Amino acid sequence: MQPRTGDFYLFTVLWFGVGGSFVALTGIWLATRFGCRASRFFGGALFLTFSLLAAIFWAHGQPAGFVLPPVALAVAGLLVFAAHPTLLSWGTRGLSKPVVVWGILLAICPIFSLVYTYRINRINALPALLVNPGPSTRTDASFPCAVTDQGKEIDLFQFEINDSPVLLDELLVEGEYLTQKVIRVAGPDAACNCHGWVFTGGRYGVETEYVDAILADNGYLVVHDVQEGDVIVYRDNLGRVRHTGLVRFVGTDGLILVESKWGPLGLYLHAPQDQPYGDLFDYYRSTRPGHELKLVPAADRRRDPDATR
Repeated sequence: MQPRTGDFYLFTVLWFGVGGSFVALTGIWLATRFGCRASRFFGGALFLTFSLLAAIFWAHGQPAGFVLPPVALAVAGLLVFAAHPTLLSWGTRGLSKPVVVWGILLAICPIFSLVYTYRINRINALPALLVNPGPSTRTDASFPCAVTDQGKEIDLFQFEINDSPVLLDELLVEGEYLTQKVIRVAGPDAACNCHGWVFTGGRYGVETEYVDAILADNGYLVVHDVQEGDVIVYRDNLGRVRHTGLVRFVGTDGLILVESKWGPLGLYLHAPQDQPYGDLFDYYRSTRPGHELKLVPAADRRRDPDATR
């Protein structure tokens, strides 16, 4: 199970960016107010506390983004605790003062927060064949609309036929180095995209902007005990939906296999991490029977322009 996107990055920024700055200011205050001995004692306490915390995170299988911030603060505490002029040569004795170590930490933490925040707010680009796979989308007055369990209407679409969908499909798999990692269950199909394959049974495409509304209206919740039939939702660094699929196999050894359709291209069976949409995902489950939305014929849909808002 991957961490929830927003919680993951916010945790890292707060712990090292904000928390590290607070720790550094506290250390400087102790060094100037009560002397180096008090500051070193504070550093030792930090080392023990953050080392224990990092060990707990690691033992519970938390990712590096959770484990490394307390490790970094523990190392800073250890440097302060161990710093002593007699341990270093004359030319580097100035660096052994606790207040200098705290000052370095104080300078690093805000810089880290700014650089890290800038980095995570840059959206990793999807492969060009998924951004512009060739066929454009089309709607038709005869298409039905899908309706969530709460009555929200969702417009449907299909792709225009592409001259060489099989070639594009093969280029994507080879270009992402997935040839030996995925199984193509079905070839390209212009009828639907990934969301439409999950929520309309593969008859129509569903725009990405509707996926969160579908999850909310149809009672989906994030689950950790993954089961066959669960929906997997991939997101970008800002928590926006990128891709969806269905869990088809859960082994006793932890192996999970997902089946998902890649835009207008093929339908693939793959491990959760073996796809071109990213490595941030959650599993969702609902108590409703099946995942398909109710389809309302075009003649019966509501005409209120605010109906889908």
